[in-house]
Amino acid sequence: MTALTNLLDSLRQAAPTERDKGTRFEELTLFYLRNEPSYRELYAQVWSYGDWAAEQGLDQRDVGIDLVAQTAATGEFHAIQCKFYAADYKLQKSDIDSFFTASGQKPFVQRIIVSTTQHWSEHAEKALLNQQTPVLKLELFDLEKSQIDWSSYQLAQAQQVPILKPQKVLREHQQSAVKKVVNGFKTVDRGKLIMACGTGKTFTSLKIAEQVAGSGKLV
Repeated sequence: MTALTNLLDSLRQAAPTERDKGTRFEELTLFYLRNEPSYRELYAQVWSYGDWAAEQGLDQRDVGIDLVAQTAATGEFHAIQCKFYAADYKLQKSDIDSFFTASGQKPFVQRIIVSTTQHWSEHAEKALLNQQTPVLKLELFDLEKSQIDWSSYQLAQAQQVPILKPQKVLREHQQSAVKKVVNGFKTVDRGKLIMACGTGKTFTSLKIAEQVAGSGKLV
């Protein structure tokens, strides 16, 4: 059991109804998107749908969208749905139909489905394809690898200061690899990083990408 799975179990036990359980997971997801470093850079603001709709002068009733985020760079809006299921539940297309209907129109340019299950039905998976408004999945694995220390999250505390895990630091051989690759890209536009198993190739590659493109950017 990880800190996050323990937290989700506590959330399930503390919620008296399914509706309350969903609301608590929405609050957790809101906390994640506001405080996870990569999303904190991406978004200028993240609201509950009701709060966002009120600011926009729109109907605040539930239409299938749980959260709304606004990008810092462009001011565009992303629609977010939070699905709090058992880890072995298979998500069905009917579970996301109302979200697709509500978010498939302006002003939304991106959709995100945050779910605690990695199991999707064939019809649900196919529904993600060829959408005019693209869909990103965030699953339990993504929340697990967050820099947020989930053991510090307080269920009953509305406003809380995030505690982040200590950041990894490049080892000497990784620093050398980053320096060589970055220098190499000054004369060529592609290359291949070869490192022995267990020496941190993935982490090194991430740091190279940050140096080349900048933190939070796509490579």
